[in-house]
Amino acid sequence: MNELRCPRCLSSNIIKNGRTHYGKQNHKCKDCSRQFVNNSSHYITEDVRGFIKNSLMERCSLRGICRIFGISRTWLFAFARSHWLQTPSDLGFSSKMESRCSKAYLFGIQADEMWSFVQRRVNKQWIWVIYDPEKQITISCYIGDRSEKSAKVVYQNLPEMYRDITVETDDWPAYGKVIPKNLHRVGKEYTYFIEGYFAGVRARCSRLVRKALSFSKSEYWHQMAVRWCLWQMNLERHPYI
Repeated sequence: MNELRCPRCLSSNIIKNGRTHYGKQNHKCKDCSRQFVNNSSHYITEDVRGFIKNSLMERCSLRGICRIFGISRTWLFAFARSHWLQTPSDLGFSSKMESRCSKAYLFGIQADEMWSFVQRRVNKQWIWVIYDPEKQITISCYIGDRSEKSAKVVYQNLPEMYRDITVETDDWPAYGKVIPKNLHRVGKEYTYFIEGYFAGVRARCSRLVRKALSFSKSEYWHQMAVRWCLWQMNLERHPYI
């Protein structure tokens, strides 16, 4: 007879812990407190969880991920939200990352806004991003309307080391009211890198595809999912942040 082991930590320190509402024997690991039913087909291994997490970063809807891995939407929503909530407010731009950045810049940093929507296309959610083309990372992000107030928030969220660097934008009026004139360079030709970055984000995040059924239904989770996506793309470029 095979020794009973915990599916999470593989410990053999297992005790019986009542029965499930289906009448099956429930067990509990005394080391990690994981509860489980022996030989349950519902357990999702850590390897599969890793694949599911990677799938959240690709152009696949949540329902599509459920079909691929044979999991329920309830489980996937809880799993995805647990990761989205881990997104740091600075998208990972920590003091460790700041110490690795040089002050010499061939290009200025670039700012632009990307259109998205929640539930209906009339409910627009503008994703404001300030992008460092040298390091290829997002250094500031805000999701809201397309007003001067939103432009002010995303600029104020800039890390301190970027405050004296030129910001390149298009001619949207809100930028000119927020960014100091001596640090502002205007022209569509200056936003080449960030527009290419936005194209990559849209290609990977299904809820940002312009013509698709993979749209968000909640403003809060839309913002959390988009910020998590930008954070993961930062980590791909700089794993140490």
